[in-house]
Amino acid sequence: QAAGSQPDPTMPPEKAPNAAPEQFDALVLVEDTGYEYYNFVQENTDNYIKLVADAGESLAGTSTLYEMVVPTSMDIMLPESYISEHNVNSSDQRKAIEDYMYPSIQNINPDVKTVSLFDPLKLHSNEYIYFRTDHHWTQLGAYYAYREFCQAANFTPLDLEDYEKKSYDGFLGSFYKDCLSGAMQANPDTVEAYIPPVDAELTYTTSDGTVVEGQPVIQDGSAYDPEWLYLIFISGDQPYEEITNNGLDDGSACIVVKESFGNAFVPFLVPHYQHVYVVDYRYYSGNVADLASEKNAQDVILINNISMTRSADRISDLSTVF
Repeated sequence: QAAGSQPDPTMPPEKAPNAAPEQFDALVLVEDTGYEYYNFVQENTDNYIKLVADAGESLAGTSTLYEMVVPTSMDIMLPESYISEHNVNSSDQRKAIEDYMYPSIQNINPDVKTVSLFDPLKLHSNEYIYFRTDHHWTQLGAYYAYREFCQAANFTPLDLEDYEKKSYDGFLGSFYKDCLSGAMQANPDTVEAYIPPVDAELTYTTSDGTVVEGQPVIQDGSAYDPEWLYLIFISGDQPYEEITNNGLDDGSACIVVKESFGNAFVPFLVPHYQHVYVVDYRYYSGNVADLASEKNAQDVILINNISMTRSADRISDLSTVF
């Protein structure tokens, strides 16, 4: 389609909740929905920026580094007017990512491809893209991020209709554990899974070195205890995973470096690569640049939720794999 032939998509109308917010340590509760605070920490954010730019440098000549920072639901799902009216003590995530982190990374290393997710998610804020009882996004939210990645990487994204969709009810996540809200308990989340339409299998290595082979990319959640349903995506948080798409033999490969927000995102990559390697930097003991060289991975995708960029501990964890 010719540039400019489509009008700019308009943001859905925002509807502010009627109820006043209830403040908890890490989250604010509004009616039956939790929202995680984000507080900008200059020193830690600067360390994160330098780490990402250096990571791109360590991959130079081997792989393209894609950087994806995922906002928490606070700024996406709660109207700005509500946040300011109720003096919710949370920093502006759009400003932090789009005006500070991404330009700073690009300034140091213009070869890093920063993928903007804030506005694309905001465009779908009237859809079920974040859980209400848990800090993660839903797989639908991750799908919209995948579409942005495809644009950056020159792939044609699959349509949602191309996936087999499965739904599992009764999920009460981390927010519920933190505040034990009766309203949440009365209205738990549904975990929706989009099964990629390819013949693929997953092998993972646990923290004690056990190798588990022949797993599906997304597990059948029907036998899961509802509180563990987010673990159906790529068998949860394993230090190292390999996913093979048996329908491709072109040698295409990527590495995803992630924490748990990456779990719902990874399945969407499987149709596009023969090999998807997944590293959870909190538990992995290897070096990503060495892995990229060994596996001939053209792309390395770093996907983090924004809270990680203010945490000295998480940034330290990430620095150990680059």
